[in-house]
Amino acid sequence: MKHKQEHNTQALRHGGYLAAMTAIVVVLVVLVNLVVGQLPSNYTEFDLTDNSLYEITDTSREFLAGLDQDVEIVVLAEEGSTDGRITKFLDRYAALSERLSVTYVDPVAHPEAASQYEAESNSLMVRCEATGKSEAIPYSDIITYDYSNFFSATEDSFDAEGQLTAAVNYVTSQASRTVYTVSGHGEAELSQSIQEAIQRSNLNLSSVSTALAEALPEDCDLLLVNGPASDLSAGELTMLEEYLAGGGQMIFLAGDTLDPLPNWEALLESRGFELVDGYIADPGSYYPQLGSAFAICGVLETGSPIASGLDSDALTLLANSRGFRSLEDTEGSTWTVTSFLSTTSQALAVTEDGNQVSGTYLLGAVSEGDDGGRLTVLGSTSFLDGDLISQFPSLVNQTLFVNALTAGFDDVDNLSIAPKSLAVTYNTIQNPGLWSTAYIIVLPIGILLCGFLFWLKRRKL
Repeated sequence: MKHKQEHNTQALRHGGYLAAMTAIVVVLVVLVNLVVGQLPSNYTEFDLTDNSLYEITDTSREFLAGLDQDVEIVVLAEEGSTDGRITKFLDRYAALSERLSVTYVDPVAHPEAASQYEAESNSLMVRCEATGKSEAIPYSDIITYDYSNFFSATEDSFDAEGQLTAAVNYVTSQASRTVYTVSGHGEAELSQSIQEAIQRSNLNLSSVSTALAEALPEDCDLLLVNGPASDLSAGELTMLEEYLAGGGQMIFLAGDTLDPLPNWEALLESRGFELVDGYIADPGSYYPQLGSAFAICGVLETGSPIASGLDSDALTLLANSRGFRSLEDTEGSTWTVTSFLSTTSQALAVTEDGNQVSGTYLLGAVSEGDDGGRLTVLGSTSFLDGDLISQFPSLVNQTLFVNALTAGFDDVDNLSIAPKSLAVTYNTIQNPGLWSTAYIIVLPIGILLCGFLFWLKRRKL
């Protein structure tokens, strides 16, 4: 009897010990969950989303690492109404710099606090007290929608990083540069995406008609000529030559025309470029799926400052492009031509009458003169075609172009970051072959057979 009582006592002690340990473990788990729940999502969650929505590019990381002024990001939205993707991205973004802070203001619960910010509800206000500058980012600019479907709108892109980095750059920068687009010669309009990329780089964008102006605006830091269809007058030619000779900067994109434009060509030749007759076809580097050898992929020359940081295998696309040759220095004129985009040695310049001249041609290059003048040329306006850029998001056309815009300025950086697609992706194989057949047919059938044989063996046992 006594032995039985001792056994019961030990059992009770052992049970009590287990119960106490269980309670301690439960309390610890609850405490750990509470602590972890208070940590920012960038420490507790991994980015497993399609297109890596929360991954931040080296461009933003390097920019934020050098941030030397305090910047506040104010979230103006009713509590709980902000899309979780935006708040998660903010946690990761703000963690990259001690100079960044995030404040949440509910305009419904605290209307007086919200009234000091000149922004609508459901937006981010980025501001820097040191410069006194601020920039509002509506949520509609961060998560954009495609309205091409008449019956419903679908999410199109997630642009948190691009919008935030551009805004932080704007509110902390003291630089003020203006790009003027030249009009009056049938020039092509810049797409919305290119205009936004220019503005994100802290460049102002305006327009000027050289045919109507007696002189270029005094605040003109760079002229952009996007595919002229008609020629310059003699007076305009003189104006632009004097502008470049005085240290001006210009970017010229050849238009989709083979008509002779002698004054434009004379301007190019005065800076070391000869425009080749005909459109460029390149059997050595083109896009067969587009059905034309005139839809070419230029060869990047990564040694150039404009293409530095890009992989040599990065893709570009130009359709119906003109080509250039570099001229030797002439007496009284000195310049240095640096190519950043060219054809392969298999390229052909094809004229309207079918004449073909083989060679290696420049598709993108910059001429820097001893007088400080800087002229950058590109072979086609298709290089800036917004539809092509959005249709083929892997292209680096926009990055190269903004690099060319900013390369001549010491106080302006290329901080243009492409949005990330929110379009639904499907696990389809476009070009079935040996490996795709193995994964789709052979592997599943093999797994099923192994499972059946294992089941059969166990059944016999």
